[in-house]
Amino acid sequence: MAFFDLQPGLKLALWPRASIARDSGLPLAAASATDMPLGHNVGSKAEVDTVMKQALAAGAIIVKPAQDTFWGGYAGYFQDPDGHLWEAVWNPALLP
Repeated sequence: MAFFDLQPGLKLALWPRASIARDSGLPLAAASATDMPLGHNVGSKAEVDTVMKQALAAGAIIVKPAQDTFWGGYAGYFQDPDGHLWEAVWNPALLP
């Protein structure tokens, strides 16, 4: 994985496709132009839960409910109505 600081408060994180498949629980499929999951980092566990509820209300499919992560954060995955994979995540190591 690689993290890039884009501007204050905004990071770009790149992960191998196999890692995303393993972490989200979705099978690794043939590569396509829409393979890039999007991560929405928020300031608390409660905010992750709020994002997940908003996504569900907007028609998303919950792929992996929000839960504590092995690395000390809290995250969940959903697919938007167009099938794009999103991660709602709280990472205590990224707090200011």
